[in-house]
Amino acid sequence: MRQLEFLKRQILITHVSGIPVRMDFRWFFVLALMTWITGVNLSNSKLIDNFATCLIFGLLTTLVLFVSIFLHEYAHAAAARMEGVEVLEIVLHPFGGLARFRREPDTPRAEFRIAIAGPAASFLIAIAFVVAMAIANALELKIFVTLAFFLALWNFLLAVFNMFPGYPLDGGRVLRAYLWRRGTDLNEATILTGKFGKIIALALVVFGLIILLTAKDGFFTGFWTILVGIFLYDAAQGIIKQVNEFENLSVEEAMQLPVTVEPESNVLKFVDTVLPIHRRTVFLVAENKQFYGVLILEDLKKLPREDWQKTKIRNVMRPVAPEFFVEAEATLSEAKALMRENGIGSLGVLNSRGELVGFLQRGRLRKRN
Repeated sequence: MRQLEFLKRQILITHVSGIPVRMDFRWFFVLALMTWITGVNLSNSKLIDNFATCLIFGLLTTLVLFVSIFLHEYAHAAAARMEGVEVLEIVLHPFGGLARFRREPDTPRAEFRIAIAGPAASFLIAIAFVVAMAIANALELKIFVTLAFFLALWNFLLAVFNMFPGYPLDGGRVLRAYLWRRGTDLNEATILTGKFGKIIALALVVFGLIILLTAKDGFFTGFWTILVGIFLYDAAQGIIKQVNEFENLSVEEAMQLPVTVEPESNVLKFVDTVLPIHRRTVFLVAENKQFYGVLILEDLKKLPREDWQKTKIRNVMRPVAPEFFVEAEATLSEAKALMRENGIGSLGVLNSRGELVGFLQRGRLRKRN
């Protein structure tokens, strides 16, 4: 058991743009295996007579392959940074890579852009290797034609496979962004796409077994497909479990600090000083922790601009009502049900003394650090 745990340990390779890049020790097994398989294929193709030379080319090709995987993950990281999401690290593991972020994106648009960046990078890399293959072919460098074709094909398949609509694959995140954009709660969308991920994983395991049992010389392909399916199933199951545990948190553990507007302030002051700083569609109206109501941007559209300075916030807010707040001790699942019903997708959070202490908004729920 300790030996297996050792293999899962990660080592730091380098930093790229300030992002730690790590890999676990299982990567060395894959490096050796892919080097051997590529070397054997080159030897069988009769392009190179010396087997040691075949292994050298196999090693270099495998290293380029993992650089391609890194670029796929770095594209996710770069997109995340553009969306204001902090990148913790990039991890290379035997079945690909993973870019880890400190938090979820703030909007469906940001989620989509981060998710699609990886497959887009892999498609571009595949095209680059097709161009390299054409150049090598024109120069009659047959060995490089073969290797460039392999790298182009692998990157193309990486992009296509990652677009399958199951979390944690990139396609699952794209689907999650779409569901989130359509109004589905982010956690609910994660669970749904996680279930799709489990279905895809089971299909891979079955497909791998079929290859293993029926295809001639298909042991490696079938065995590797089964391993990828098991890895994907475990990852999807893990994210579903994590979200379900999150659903049982108390509101106090997931709430944000409230951004409040005083009821006697005027609309012009709110538009000039509060709205440019805080990207929200719903604001809580309160003073000295006393909750008075909610201010909704959609309601302000009905107010002529020339009336902003003379109109008090209390005159355009929706007065406090039971559906606009929840107690801090309530569960997050109870709060989410209330947010679905109140028509604004947000809640104020009150403590046992009736004081306003927090804010919840659908799609932006996360555990407080």
